[in-house]
Amino acid sequence: KKWKATETKKTSLTVKKLKSLEAYQFRVRAYAGKYSGSYSELLNATTLFTRVSDVKLETKKSGQISVAWKAVKNADGYIVEYSTSKKFTKKTTKAFREKDNDAVKYTLKKLKSAKKYYVRVRAYTIINGVDNFGQYSSVKNIKVK
Repeated sequence: KKWKATETKKTSLTVKKLKSLEAYQFRVRAYAGKYSGSYSELLNATTLFTRVSDVKLETKKSGQISVAWKAVKNADGYIVEYSTSKKFTKKTTKAFREKDNDAVKYTLKKLKSAKKYYVRVRAYTIINGVDNFGQYSSVKNIKVK
């Protein structure tokens, strides 16, 4: 275990540049000048996946969109969400769960022709039977043939 210390005068702190899907422990203590209090109990946190990147959309056939992305290390699978609303409202959004961790593409079928669709992808892993999701990719859009 290697501890790194950071000082702040605020009551919250964002720690950046941590490794993806790593477990970290934190502890906090107050200080005033050369005096400091006791450490808090250990706080445990696990970082999320790296965001899915390089999402590409293509429409070759009528009513279909081909979605491709860059694989995320240690992913158990991916969630591909698509919507006719850029806000991804519940009523207009559908999702597909790709359970193959090696998959880097999927074809959305039975879509409405001449309609614009918005697509985003995120990775997930299962730890102790619980789904842990990464952040969504940036949203891409395409008009279906």
